[in-house]
Amino acid sequence: MQSLRAVRSAFAVATACALLAAGAPAAAQTRAPNAPNSPAAGTQGPAERIAAVVNDEVISLSDVHARIRLALLNAGAQDSAETRQRLTPQVLRQLIDERLQLQEAKRLGVSVPSKEIDEAIGRIAEQNRMGRPQLEALLKTQNVPLSTLREQVRALLSWQRVMQRRIRQEVVIGDEEIDAVMQRIKANIGKPEYLVAEIFLAVDSPDQDEEVRRNAERLVEEVRRGGNFAALARQFSQSAGAASGGDMGWVRTGELNAELDKTLSTMRAGQLSSPVRTATGYHVLLVRDQRPFGSTVSTAPPPAPPPRPRAQPKPDLAKAKVNMKQIVIPAPSKEELKAVQAQAEKLRKSIKSCADFDEKARAMGIPESGDMGTLRVKDLAPGLQQLAVGIPLGQPSPVLMSPGGAVILIVCKRDVPMIEPPPEAEPQPVAAPTPPPIDPKDIKMPPREEIERDLINERADLLARRYLRDLRRTAFVEIRN
Repeated sequence: MQSLRAVRSAFAVATACALLAAGAPAAAQTRAPNAPNSPAAGTQGPAERIAAVVNDEVISLSDVHARIRLALLNAGAQDSAETRQRLTPQVLRQLIDERLQLQEAKRLGVSVPSKEIDEAIGRIAEQNRMGRPQLEALLKTQNVPLSTLREQVRALLSWQRVMQRRIRQEVVIGDEEIDAVMQRIKANIGKPEYLVAEIFLAVDSPDQDEEVRRNAERLVEEVRRGGNFAALARQFSQSAGAASGGDMGWVRTGELNAELDKTLSTMRAGQLSSPVRTATGYHVLLVRDQRPFGSTVSTAPPPAPPPRPRAQPKPDLAKAKVNMKQIVIPAPSKEELKAVQAQAEKLRKSIKSCADFDEKARAMGIPESGDMGTLRVKDLAPGLQQLAVGIPLGQPSPVLMSPGGAVILIVCKRDVPMIEPPPEAEPQPVAAPTPPPIDPKDIKMPPREEIERDLINERADLLARRYLRDLRRTAFVEIRN
């Protein structure tokens, strides 16, 4: 399946919430029939089933199905009932969140012109190295309405504008906070740091814990089945790094909370964690690389070479014996070979067992047909040796043609010793390179502006999560089965 990289950007405060960092499958729900401001209002049939009610608006079952199809397209995953079942709870939760964000934007008088939505979709097409018509054609082949993509882009841009207002009012970073980060960076020189990506699912109230945990476990299972971690992070993660596939960059010991720090200390490059519970929700971590802080040399072992095909036992043709029977159908002339072959094929298809073979051999009345006795495989013609040890017991062989006619063989008993391959030497692990000693004087500290930007992003991400959590808590949300 062709995959689609679209967008699901977390706002980037330092760059005025820059629009549409390359990211997730941007899929948006189509509003339900007669929902306010719905681009699809009135287009759905009267029998449309409702998946959820969010305040005074509904999310239809077709909205959920369209989003799932786009998620599968983004991840390049196989569309199956099992995969859909794993993705449905998280897709529905995301649709509910987006509806709450749109409702809050409307309450605050925030709107996004259609022109900006079209420009954003154009950038999505460019990120996927295609034109707008090609993007629309790709969506159509996967039965994903363009309105699904338009509506999520609208929700994304509306929420970014809402958050810009809050950020300007509430996010202030002092010099002492920047100083503290710089001191922590100096103290971590030589300690392990990890190149980490995460999927984060928030838990807003205790009664949601079990549901969110199951959603996180489904995503872990999807990754372990071969799903694309970055694509799933872009689609479902609620962290600031969702837009970049969950990328957290290089994380040093002590930078995360205690639960995540403890989990990271037990992981190696390439490992995926089980869901880790923190005070705010569940995190799934992927360690992409590891090194001492201050070094540019990875301490992760190099990737193992692909396993060589394991040698299989071979039949010992010198000692193998078979009990074989045959049916011979002679051809009186060269011109009749084709007719004899057709007769033999029809006969072969009617044979179900050795007893059936014997009965049909007697009925043919050909002296050469019948039991050939126990034969040593090595005494057979070279072309028949592999056939004798390979065809299933009690099943007729393919029709064998010669200038004299057609032959059908069957093996009813077989004694074939096997020759075991010699034991293979265990591959020796390749040690990771040893990084050179780190001189603190050689460490280039990040500029204060970069640290301030990172702190603003962290603070803004926390603020956005709290804002959305409060919207969920005060909203009327009913999920229909």
